[in-house]
Amino acid sequence: MDSASNGVSQTTPAGGALTVRAALDLPILRGGAPEIVVGAEALDRPIRWVHVVEVRDIASVLRGGELLLSEGRMFGSAVEDRRLIAELSERGVAALVIELGSRHRTLPKNIVVACREHGLTLIALHLPVAFIDITEAIHSQIVSYKLTLLDSAHQLQDRLTHLALANGRIPEILDILAEAVQNPVIYERQHGGFVYQALHTLTERDVSAAWEAHTRRINFAPAALETRLAVGERSAGRLVALATNRAFTEADEVALERTAGIISLVLMRDEHQDSVAARNQRGFLTALMHGEIPPYRAEARAATLGFVAPVLLPLAIRAAAHHRSRPLSLEDRLWKQIWDDVNSEMTGRRMSAMIDQAPSNDVSLVMLGLEDVAQRKTAIDRFANVVQEAADRHIGVPNGAIICAGSAVHTWQAAGEGLILSVEAMEGAMQSQPRPWHDAVDLDLDRLLWSLRQNPDLARFAHLRLDTLLDHDRQRRKELFKTLQVLLRLNGRKAETARALHLERQSLYSRVERIESLLGVDLDDPDTRLGLHLALRIMRQLPEVTDDIWD
Repeated sequence: MDSASNGVSQTTPAGGALTVRAALDLPILRGGAPEIVVGAEALDRPIRWVHVVEVRDIASVLRGGELLLSEGRMFGSAVEDRRLIAELSERGVAALVIELGSRHRTLPKNIVVACREHGLTLIALHLPVAFIDITEAIHSQIVSYKLTLLDSAHQLQDRLTHLALANGRIPEILDILAEAVQNPVIYERQHGGFVYQALHTLTERDVSAAWEAHTRRINFAPAALETRLAVGERSAGRLVALATNRAFTEADEVALERTAGIISLVLMRDEHQDSVAARNQRGFLTALMHGEIPPYRAEARAATLGFVAPVLLPLAIRAAAHHRSRPLSLEDRLWKQIWDDVNSEMTGRRMSAMIDQAPSNDVSLVMLGLEDVAQRKTAIDRFANVVQEAADRHIGVPNGAIICAGSAVHTWQAAGEGLILSVEAMEGAMQSQPRPWHDAVDLDLDRLLWSLRQNPDLARFAHLRLDTLLDHDRQRRKELFKTLQVLLRLNGRKAETARALHLERQSLYSRVERIESLLGVDLDDPDTRLGLHLALRIMRQLPEVTDDIWD
């Protein structure tokens, strides 16, 4: 257990532990008429034990925190006395109590000066007191406190053990610890950056500021208690409590140590579960998206699966459409072959990827591993090319997969959110123009129109501009509507439109004149073409419009 204050004084009360101040309030010491000669500012130091001292070489057997009782018989020459006081101070003695009378009627001046120089609390008893009675009273208080401390630690450990056995998670354990120490607690991973934090009545901003001050060792940063976490012989990070609300007590140190043991067991349990889950990768990304795997476990499980990357790129993929002449079972087999090809190609290109495959009529999830956020577009282009080529080989459809890509992120929590965003973008992408991949972060025109498809003004805009042409085609079995689609897609270029429709130019010109006559427009006008193009895009999103009208 380490304690750090970053330069801040540690002379604070130790909670339930017996301090020098509390000892002076005991009736047995009050009866000695105590006078605080030196060190009134250090009365809150805890007392670990009491010793009666009358020999000079006592310092070598002290361990710190002792209250020393003496009649002053060990003092002699001024030089030796100063050396003795220096040794006692260096050992961390809580206080030196000297009974006046039998040996010294007043405290020697050189002793007072030495105690002041070395910061050793010096107390004089002006009336005689049986040292054995003082020792018994203080030891009784110390033992009582230790028993209370032990009982409290057992209660905390029982509570945490029951939580761990009930499959409790680390955030819940940290909340209990923060409640016990009445201060925020941080779980920091091995190589920096905290995984979880228990705020305990503070805001996340306050705790982040305190943590920043602590890690940067800024003056007046809060005192800290920390203990290391281990899984077997491997370090798994550390627990750090920050004294933002109150000073730490010995009970807090014990609580932190006991909790660290429980968290280490939970980490071992989670690693075992991840090892079992690693035998079947299917479902990992789905569980992450639904919040069933906490971020710290997602990172560990991905590492177990051999996936480690500084930047994560989430994607969602599904078949563009179900082939009406194929049974669903055949589609599933074809898509399994597609994914086999994709996995093989990704391995050959040394692209890091996790794929959570789903049936052909559902959404599959993918996580790409990148070295830098700037690689996002290049990585998506490469991956989309691999998928679309595999889909074309096996199902014979260009852009046979709909791919929605989220943001490139650094954390597994953000990656899970990116999967959600990519899946939510899928329905709109299915109504958009076919393309190699869709950017879930950028709301394009088709997805925007799809999200507004219930707006009656949009439907009215499209029907007013196109219904005349649709009715004409239905009644006369013409293809003017499809001719308009191609003409608008090619930005009004008639020669290219004629080639695309396999028409003579004169035949196309006749169709264009007929379209202009029916709609009352000039198709050479860019604004007119823009309005009609937008009407076509809107009409694609309307549920009452059938698929057979589209080119």
